[in-house]
Amino acid sequence: MAGRFEGLKSLVVDDYENTRKRLVNQLQKFGLAVTEASNGVEALEILRKQKFDLIFTDIVMPEMDGFELCEEVRKIPETRAIPIVVVSTHVDGNYIIKALRMGADDYLSKPIEEGLVEKVIARITAPVTPKE
Repeated sequence: MAGRFEGLKSLVVDDYENTRKRLVNQLQKFGLAVTEASNGVEALEILRKQKFDLIFTDIVMPEMDGFELCEEVRKIPETRAIPIVVVSTHVDGNYIIKALRMGADDYLSKPIEEGLVEKVIARITAPVTPKE
């Protein structure tokens, strides 16, 4: 469904340009505005200047990996609440648990299924309704 998430801004962080572009294209199909970064240090610089609704990050990157990026994003009051989705080829349970402990909200394995990306975005951006 094109445009379903129109108006949402996402930051995609991955050191491999081809991988990053594939995810960017998927997100743009859903109406998201996307900014790109090639590592965690670059991502933090961008996050200090712009506001985002979602962050998608790889784990293994130079300068600052995805685990460290999650941890740093959670330390900054202005970025603390941004949902983070880790996207990685590492599907070992230890990686997933560590990502969640470091502050990730979800974890997707590469290659990413387009339908799954849509479901994750819908879940993590849905307003929370209080229980009665």
